[in-house]
Amino acid sequence: MYQADRWPISIYPFWLKFILTFIVPIAFAITVSAEALTDRLTTNALILDIAVAIGMLTVSCIFWRIGLRNYSRASA
Repeated sequence: MYQADRWPISIYPFWLKFILTFIVPIAFAITVSAEALTDRLTTNALILDIAVAIGMLTVSCIFWRIGLRNYSRASA
């Protein structure tokens, strides 16, 4: 996993792209910023990237609220 961001995401097979983009979002963070810096980020990709980021934020907020709802106090 520590070496996964060394190469472009396009060289990996689909299943690994999916894992590195959505499960462990290393590829999402590295690829989007690198494409933006090198002026290769298209408008369609930017819209999709923003949608993915909003989706990930929404899912994490849902899990956070579920965790808070099910939290029972820890005692020492």
